[in-house]
Amino acid sequence: MRILMWATSFGADLWSLAQFLDTRRGVELKIVLDDPATFAAQPIARLFPLRSPLIKRRRFHTWVGVPWFRPDVTILDNWVPRRAPSRAGLVLWHGFGWKGPNDREEFATLHRQIARCWGDPLKRNPRFRWQCYGPSDLAHRTEVSGFAPENCRLIGAASHDLLIEPFDKRRVASNYPFDITHRKTVLFAPTWHYGEVFAHWGGDAKLLDAFAARVEARGANLIFRLHDRFRFAPQYVALIEEIARRRRNIKLEFKNEAPDNFVALQVADVLVTNFSSIANLYYATRKPTIHIYPVSDADESFAWLRLTKNGMTTRRVASARYVWKFPPEQNGGLLAHSFDELLLQLDRALEEPDCCRARAEEFLDLHMLGADGNARARAWDALQEIA
Repeated sequence: MRILMWATSFGADLWSLAQFLDTRRGVELKIVLDDPATFAAQPIARLFPLRSPLIKRRRFHTWVGVPWFRPDVTILDNWVPRRAPSRAGLVLWHGFGWKGPNDREEFATLHRQIARCWGDPLKRNPRFRWQCYGPSDLAHRTEVSGFAPENCRLIGAASHDLLIEPFDKRRVASNYPFDITHRKTVLFAPTWHYGEVFAHWGGDAKLLDAFAARVEARGANLIFRLHDRFRFAPQYVALIEEIARRRRNIKLEFKNEAPDNFVALQVADVLVTNFSSIANLYYATRKPTIHIYPVSDADESFAWLRLTKNGMTTRRVASARYVWKFPPEQNGGLLAHSFDELLLQLDRALEEPDCCRARAEEFLDLHMLGADGNARARAWDALQEIA
């Protein structure tokens, strides 16, 4: 089978599936992404080298695909090529998460783009499949997003297959400026959609440094992992860089400069996030996750940030409930409603590594097929259906 992977974000899920396909007999895989050189410099490229070529995306690729390569299936995670490189397509969406609404209105452009390449996704279509993380995601994609049930497949998260396995931190110790083998590491990975992480509690200028100080006082490391640098105002980036410069226990990462998040998920002993979809992946490790309640009140209006092909946009929505697929109370860890509560939960998570195990397993069983280690095999089944 010839497979083209059209990667918008070559993160843990898409990479995990690529790693699986890379070793299968009879599969020829080519991976198109924006900056293969940057990915090749990531620790994961050294730990798990791929035989399949990483191809720098050029403008002509969106019209003609990869010259002299005729794939049977294209796998994509977000943006759709202008013309179909293959007869069939599989969408491995770039996150489960809490964010919505992903309804027919929001997905109208995506529906048209998929239809242009592989036929109408809203009707039964033997040339198209949409990956679902679990039963609730399947219900949402069919009832709210509008995809035909016949086109959707319960697959799970591909990265779970690897995240459930033990990982020896010593293999990547040299890639960090601090000791990750004898000191605990906190991964701070917020979503960017709400703007400042602590805007509703007093502002990031004050509280980000206070949070970093608490981590340092507990003798732990801190990985600040943020989305693409260009999504943030220059003054905000300067604030984060200044905090990281002052403290020796901090490593700052931006997604577009450090595209792999798999190693950070394995290295971290605690995850702190305001409901980025990275949490759903981290649950598979069964280690503690602390969720920052992202707004002051779910029924207050707020500015919702989005990235479109026309650039960054801000939309005022009447209630956070509009953009939630399900409420923040449905999570696999701890939930902080104030900064003081966040610090207390941080202390607990560092002291009790199993404090969220039961909650994480409950969430995984309910929403993500239990992280059973078979997601990539199910994705392979879906590929064989349409190839």
